[in-house]
Amino acid sequence: MHADVFRRELADHRRAVLAWSAGAVLLSVMYILLYPTIRSSGAGLQQLLDSMPKALRSAFLGTGVDYLSPSGYLGTELFSILAPALLLVMGILAGSRALAAEERNGTIDLLLSTPIRRRRLAVEKAVGALLPVFVIAAAIWVAVAAIGPSQGLAVSLGALAVALVAVALLAAGFGTLAFLVASATGSSGVGGGIAAALAVAMYVLNVFGALVPALRSFANAVSPFHWVGGAGVLANGVAWSGMLLLVACPIILLGVSILVYERRDLTA
Repeated sequence: MHADVFRRELADHRRAVLAWSAGAVLLSVMYILLYPTIRSSGAGLQQLLDSMPKALRSAFLGTGVDYLSPSGYLGTELFSILAPALLLVMGILAGSRALAAEERNGTIDLLLSTPIRRRRLAVEKAVGALLPVFVIAAAIWVAVAAIGPSQGLAVSLGALAVALVAVALLAAGFGTLAFLVASATGSSGVGGGIAAALAVAMYVLNVFGALVPALRSFANAVSPFHWVGGAGVLANGVAWSGMLLLVACPIILLGVSILVYERRDLTA
């Protein structure tokens, strides 16, 4: 990689990564410290959860997951909404701005005047912009590994790592979609808006897939939120088919981004 562009992209996100990592760690620690209190409520809380309709319980807690167990609690609190939402927002914002911000600031001509091809520029900008989501995921892993056992939250650190990598790949996929649209249109707002809207639509589809049997097969096949394993990910793991799709999507979208950006007339 052309080190200057890649390093500059990472440097541009340094403060954001520190802030987002600190926020993710603080939220994770808060949920970890709440676990002893939640566990002490014991039978009453479990009875309330058991009284929920089975489909609704599966949609938000996962299939066959004991909420009061360490894997059930962390899976529900971290992986149902918190971690995906944090990483998705970071990924979509970073992806949508990676190239479009250069155009908006009038610095794209300076970049393209250097002996670097558009293809390489697109790859380095995209990788540099989206690598931070994996750093934030690693920060969450460290927080759980360091503090969780002292609060009774002893889970498989390998399973936790796989689950966080899956969520980071989810964010990278939607971030690459934002990158694709923004690099094609020159608008970070359009890129981020379309990627965010599709992410919300896929989340809603995943929830309705668990609630409506007629939609289940379709939702499970097309929604990335099902691929990552949801609230039951620490108890049930991530399916390898889902992990392969999560890896493939950013790569394919980046390839399309390169083709689109190479053919785009930036002088118009």
